[in-house]
Amino acid sequence: MKMNTRNVCSVACFICVLQLAVLRSENVPERNEKEKRILLNDPNLINSQMEALKREVQTLTSQLSNLQSTYQSKFDNLQSTYQSKFDNLQSTYQSNIDNLQSTQQSEMTLLRDMITQSNHGTTYIIWGKKTCPSINGTSTVYSGISGGRDYTISGSGTNTLCLPHNPDPTPSDYPKAYQNSGFDAWGTIYGAEYQFTYRNIAVDDDVPCAVCLLTHASTMMIPAKTACPTGWTTQYSGVLTTEDDDHHGSDFLCLDGNPEYMTEGSRMKDYNGKLFYPVRAVCGSLPCPPYSSHQLVSCVVCSK
Repeated sequence: MKMNTRNVCSVACFICVLQLAVLRSENVPERNEKEKRILLNDPNLINSQMEALKREVQTLTSQLSNLQSTYQSKFDNLQSTYQSKFDNLQSTYQSNIDNLQSTQQSEMTLLRDMITQSNHGTTYIIWGKKTCPSINGTSTVYSGISGGRDYTISGSGTNTLCLPHNPDPTPSDYPKAYQNSGFDAWGTIYGAEYQFTYRNIAVDDDVPCAVCLLTHASTMMIPAKTACPTGWTTQYSGVLTTEDDDHHGSDFLCLDGNPEYMTEGSRMKDYNGKLFYPVRAVCGSLPCPPYSSHQLVSCVVCSK
């Protein structure tokens, strides 16, 4: 098939144009690189970039300074807040310590007062018993022997004593008696005996006793009663006793209602001495009623 000359020329021209375009496209990167080298070597561009970098550093420095100032302010505020809280806590703690010390001091003072008061109290003697009743904090100071003057003696002491079982000797130089005009004079003390039979005791049994301590309380003996007034505590109740009317006078004693006897020596030996008799009421100046003639008189010892 034959091609005409015009067509051949057109194809040849198209091929030339295409090759030229390819060559120009290959030379573009080389030209750009050359342009870049020219720009980097430009002093104005370098100075411009340095100035921009300086401005950026200044901006960052300013921002850093502002951040430091802000955080320093926050730190100062935080430190002030916690310092204030710490001071308040320390003040509260010290106040609590002071209050606690004051409370402890008050409690120690109260405790000392209680200890001091516990060393004080009242004592009474229970007649006819060897120990004290465990009532209202009562304790036995000592168990003893009832004693006083002999019923036939007009002198000597009139009160009845509770003598201990373990007497101490007097000093060796203590006078044995009072010397006056060539004769000796002295008082005497005897043991005591029951002169009636009642429950556990019999006539001529020796009479025991005990000294009792009652702290923080007072005591009283009420004759003709077996119970204490309202608000008072009964320590013991029993029978009112004293000497016989034909003997020399003595004190009135409240004998426990369940009396005991001394166990030293033999029972019911008639040695006399201080004697315990029950007491009877006599009408006249003593109104009857409420009393009755020859009524045996009771008694009670109370504490409060």
